[in-house]
Amino acid sequence: MRNTLFDFASNELYRHISKLGDRLNRVRDIIDWEVFRPILSSLYKNHTEKGGRPNIDEIVMLKVLVLQNWYNLSDQEMEFQLADRISFQHFIDSAEIPDFSTIWRFIVKDLYTFYLF
Repeated sequence: MRNTLFDFASNELYRHISKLGDRLNRVRDIIDWEVFRPILSSLYKNHTEKGGRPNIDEIVMLKVLVLQNWYNLSDQEMEFQLADRISFQHFIDSAEIPDFSTIWRFIVKDLYTFYLF
């Protein structure tokens, strides 16, 4: 993967934030997120060869929901904060930022269906 000047600047900025004490980074490293993957992967019913847009990684979506809950953010505000805050981007560890409708669908369609049925 080729790094751009923006990637370099972003990494340098995060290094500075990390030195100030990024609590999200500590939480990200403490929790073994992969133990949740088998449970969360069962939420997706489109593991077929039909094609279509691939899902955003289950662990990324879990981390988004954790942030949303901790900071009491709406779906729209969560999308904005993920795009705006470098500490959030580093926490979810993904270049792909889910939009608010993806967050909503993951909560309502996938998680509620899983727990109700």
